[in-house]
Amino acid sequence: MRFDQDNLAAFARGCDVLGAGGGGPAGQSLPLALHAVAEHGPVRVVELSDLPEDELVMPCAHLGAPDVSVERIGTGRESVGIRRQVEEHFGRRVAALMCTEVGGYNGPGSVALAAHAGLPLLDADGMGRAFPGVEQVAMQVAGITASPSVLADEHDRVVMVRAESGEWLERLARQVTSAFGDRAVTSEYVMTVGQAAGAVVHGTISTATSIGRVLDECARAGSSTTAAVDRLAEEFEGVRLAECRVTRVQPVKNVATATVATNSRRTALLEGVNRDEGRWLRLEAGHEYHAVLEDGELRATVPDIITVFDVHSGEPVPVQELRYGLRVVVLALPSPPLWRSPAALELVGPRAFGLALDYTPLTVDHA
Repeated sequence: MRFDQDNLAAFARGCDVLGAGGGGPAGQSLPLALHAVAEHGPVRVVELSDLPEDELVMPCAHLGAPDVSVERIGTGRESVGIRRQVEEHFGRRVAALMCTEVGGYNGPGSVALAAHAGLPLLDADGMGRAFPGVEQVAMQVAGITASPSVLADEHDRVVMVRAESGEWLERLARQVTSAFGDRAVTSEYVMTVGQAAGAVVHGTISTATSIGRVLDECARAGSSTTAAVDRLAEEFEGVRLAECRVTRVQPVKNVATATVATNSRRTALLEGVNRDEGRWLRLEAGHEYHAVLEDGELRATVPDIITVFDVHSGEPVPVQELRYGLRVVVLALPSPPLWRSPAALELVGPRAFGLALDYTPLTVDHA
């Protein structure tokens, strides 16, 4: 597969679905990707088996305040300085760029970075969705060393940060990003191709593209949003939880603010409509959607992917745009299997986001 002008929009739509309400809108980085492939040509998507085992995989992501990225979209060329610094530090060639976070903004953003760096894009990422923390990646669970982190801005300033843990790297990297004006491109958890085999979420670039294509097909056929969500649930082993009207969105005072993962909380009440009339859902959210409860029972929890669609536009609704009166359809998709181990759930399970809940695997029944 290659990313060009014809398929990037579908990829961006799939990235928004995998964002689970977070990660920033993929549509904001789509122009960067379109411009980059127009300037440098299509970006080739590769498998680990296509690459030499002793060369490097370079994870990359945009870091900073989403609101800043609306005005300062960057250039995509930040990856050039990062690649140069990484190769100099490790003394090895970078074989491919990898998207750190496929959910949301960083999906198309990674295509732009790969195009400018002259690298193929690995069909994998570090999350399989969106998470807010630098350390909330599969590489952390696999024991890959996070340090060093290389950060760059659109003015070709490059900073290398070394830290003993992903948590400390998170703190220091965000300080550098703040000095850059709350926007940077960053790379950490650099690894060899051989190490990456057991340390990344495989196939997520293809999955996001497939999700976007399904949504495009449904739109061309004139299908309703509910019908489109039903099809996504069927094809990607998920569950359409309910069609609802948002009746209340309430911020939650949360004392657990030591990490990015726990510094934002809100609860929404959703009243079922149409064939779901009489049902009530409670939706717990932070930077992403974290849990859905019905009649006191868990229906879906993080790290499974909870996405809320606007019935009228058919677009995924970011957490910060969820509001009273909105008509929505709630979809849950299963997380990548690697997130279900005890060590992984400690990092990205409900309790990691300040919820007094345990992970409940998604129950899928399409009979």
